[in-house]
Amino acid sequence: MDDSSYGLLTFTASTRAAFHQRLRENPANRRISKNDKDIVVEWLTNPYKRPSSQKEFSRRNYILKTFTWDEKTQTLLAVRKAKGENDRIVVTEDAIADVVDSVHQSNNHGGWDATWKDINRSYHGILRSDVIYLLKQCQVCALNPSKRPKGSAVIERSLPPIQREFLDPLRYPESVKTDSMGDPGSLTCSCKSTSGF
Repeated sequence: MDDSSYGLLTFTASTRAAFHQRLRENPANRRISKNDKDIVVEWLTNPYKRPSSQKEFSRRNYILKTFTWDEKTQTLLAVRKAKGENDRIVVTEDAIADVVDSVHQSNNHGGWDATWKDINRSYHGILRSDVIYLLKQCQVCALNPSKRPKGSAVIERSLPPIQREFLDPLRYPESVKTDSMGDPGSLTCSCKSTSGF
C-alpha cells in the first residue's frame, strides 16, 4: 500500500507532539537527548577533557566502551554488541519518530516485530515501546485491517458512492445486508452473479 495514494502521513503532527510529550513524561536511560549526545561526542573527540568527579570518571569509561565517533561521516555510533554485528547509529530523542517512520515505510508498513528488528539492527537510542506506541498511530496501517495494530484507531475515509441501480434487494435478497440497525442507507452487497444486470 503506497502512502501517497491516500495522501497520508505515517504519523500526524498531533501524533508526533503526543509522542514527544510521552518522551518527556517517561524518560529512559537508553534514549539520548541532543545535550547527552554533545557530551558523549566531546568525551570521544577531546582527549584533554578530564573528569572532575568519580561519577564523571565512571561515565567517561562507559562512554568510551559503548560509543565511537566516526570522523569521516561525523556520526555517533554505538559499538556492536557481538561479533558479526555492525555498529549502530545513535538516534537522539528528537529524531526517533522520523527514524521509525522511515524504517516502517521502507519495510512496507510491516508490523511491530519487523520494524523493531530493522531498527534494533541499525540504530541505538530507540526503545521497542517507542516503536509500538508510534506504530499504533500509523495512519496508513489503520486503513488496512490486516496490518492494523490491536487497539489502534480506525481511519474513516470517504469512498466513492455506490451506484444503487446495481443493488437489487428484491431480486437477490440473500446478497444484501443492512447494518445492525437495519438502515438501508448502509447497504453492503456481495455479488454472486452478474447475469441479469
